[in-house]
Amino acid sequence: MNNFSKAKVLCIGDLILDCYALGGVEKISPEAPIPILKLNKKEHILGGAGNVARNISAGGGYCFLLSVIGKDNAGKKMIKLLKIEKNIEPLIVKDSKRPTTVKTRFVSGSQQILRVDDEIIKDINQEIEIKVFRLFKKKIRDCDIVIISDYSKGLLTDNLLKLVIKECKNNKKQVIVDPKKTNFSIYKGADIITPNYRELLNATNHINCKENNEEKRISFLSGNLIKQNSFNTIITTRSSKGMLVFSRKKKFQLSSEALEVYDVSGAGDTVVAYLSLGISAGLNIEEATHLANKAAGIVVGKFGTATVKYSELGMKDELKKTVSLAQAIQLLKKTRIDKKVGFTNGCFDLFHAGHLKFLSEAKKRCDFLVVGLNSDSSIKTLKGKYRPINNQKERTQILSYLPFIDLVILFNDKTPIKLIKGLKPNFLFKGADYNLDDIVGSKEMKSWGGEVILIHYIEGHSTTNLINRIKNGT
Repeated sequence: MNNFSKAKVLCIGDLILDCYALGGVEKISPEAPIPILKLNKKEHILGGAGNVARNISAGGGYCFLLSVIGKDNAGKKMIKLLKIEKNIEPLIVKDSKRPTTVKTRFVSGSQQILRVDDEIIKDINQEIEIKVFRLFKKKIRDCDIVIISDYSKGLLTDNLLKLVIKECKNNKKQVIVDPKKTNFSIYKGADIITPNYRELLNATNHINCKENNEEKRISFLSGNLIKQNSFNTIITTRSSKGMLVFSRKKKFQLSSEALEVYDVSGAGDTVVAYLSLGISAGLNIEEATHLANKAAGIVVGKFGTATVKYSELGMKDELKKTVSLAQAIQLLKKTRIDKKVGFTNGCFDLFHAGHLKFLSEAKKRCDFLVVGLNSDSSIKTLKGKYRPINNQKERTQILSYLPFIDLVILFNDKTPIKLIKGLKPNFLFKGADYNLDDIVGSKEMKSWGGEVILIHYIEGHSTTNLINRIKNGT
């Protein structure tokens, strides 16, 4: 069972029936200079909000899928597809006055040569809107988080969006929006917005932005949108360049993890799906975005409207040990009944024998060892723009695979005081070169009867010394 098996996500958005006409081109038409596709087979897949739901299910979560379809053959096909999906509970309103959106892609081999969209883009009427919102209100309390998957097909009217976001706030549910509309003010009050770079530009019209650097431009525009619309975070997806995350408190960038870009269809669906799973499981925004970025890097290497299974992430061991503070506190409620909990922290950049000895000695003195790991942004603040040498993903993996470490918690602050206060460990381990009175958390440790223990390092072993040796070639 993975960390997301208890996650319940309510996804409201436009359903699309993705049809793939698969075959091969063997000749050019004598009627016009166009290829003739010899059709071999047709495949139908849930697209749009349906693909978000499929990714949530593939990741191990449960999805309430709320949408509107037409009373037509495509709608019937959609219902059949929904019935065979596991962990998706369809909340479907049928509208006789609008067709089900169908996108048909004609593919020769692995090359898409044509797409035909069969749809009527118009807002749902008031009667349908009332039915949709009634279902939303009925299920809002059963979920952990809400996704608004807006493909701008007409389901998500301005009024319905306003009602949905307000209802989420009333029920204290976080809202993630995958936007398609150019006016982001209609999403006002949402927690997380996930536009791609072009969508961000279209939503702002480059207003008063003189920055030529793409990252600075994204930061400037994101900051303005957050202030204007009370968003918490904007995650801008940048294709092969990864993601740039801008929130009220911090900014960070993740490089793309795609080994090969085969098809970008539905990559945004995978991003919001895994964001919701991560947040539902207690990950912070940086951890959840790392997860979503990894999933996106996998899905773009697949053909068509695809999903990513939890097992494909290759993060089982890492996720098992790497947790948020909230998750660690919950885990320790059971652990500390009959075991002593130890805590230490550090950057652990360029992991060396000194680190290994220190951590192994710490574990000998406690039953359960928790390590607070400075994030990349935290290290840059403390040690300058050229650090860390190894990014937080690599440093987390190294610590996670050490048998004497039980949990790893990434933190962004300069000091681990929040972790120490939250965890209330029995022991706080630091290097013997520290003065007890200068150790962050020493006063707090005394308040609950904890003990600060100093451990001797191997002399001459430090990351700074190692970097200098590399520079000097010694």
